[in-house]
Amino acid sequence: MRANRVGLDIKILGGLFLIFGTVDLVVIALFPSYAFKLFGVAVTGPSSYLVKLHSPAVHLLIGYGFLWLRPWAWGLSLAYAGFGLVSETMNQLSFGFHPVRSGFMVTTILFVAYVIWRRALFTDEDQTAKHHHRVSEETH
Repeated sequence: MRANRVGLDIKILGGLFLIFGTVDLVVIALFPSYAFKLFGVAVTGPSSYLVKLHSPAVHLLIGYGFLWLRPWAWGLSLAYAGFGLVSETMNQLSFGFHPVRSGFMVTTILFVAYVIWRRALFTDEDQTAKHHHRVSEETH
C-alpha cells in the first residue's frame, strides 16, 4: 500500500503548526508574566494569561486542519495571518520598529501567498480522483 502524498507540503506545515502551538504553551507556562503585545497594547496582569492562550489554540487548530487537509483550515490560517499582520503593524507603530518582528511580517505574507496558491488541496473534492483519470473502453 502506498502512502497518500497529496498535499505533503501542507501536511508538513500542519506538523510545524502543531509544534509551534506546543512551544507556545510551554513558553506561556514558563513565562506567565510576559507582557503580550496585541494591537499596539501590552496586556499585563492575570488577564494576559487568557489573552496569550489564543495563540497556541489557533496554532494547534491550524496544525490539525492542515495535517488532515480540512477545508476550514484554509480560511482560519488566512484570517489568523491577517490578524497577526494588523496586530504587528499596530505594535510597530506603537512600540517602534523591530527587525525580527518585521521578518515575521514578511514570512507571514509569503505564507499567505503559498497557502492561497495551494487552495485546491483544501476543497472537499477527492484529490486522488483528480490525479488518476481512468479512461473507459467506450472512449476508444
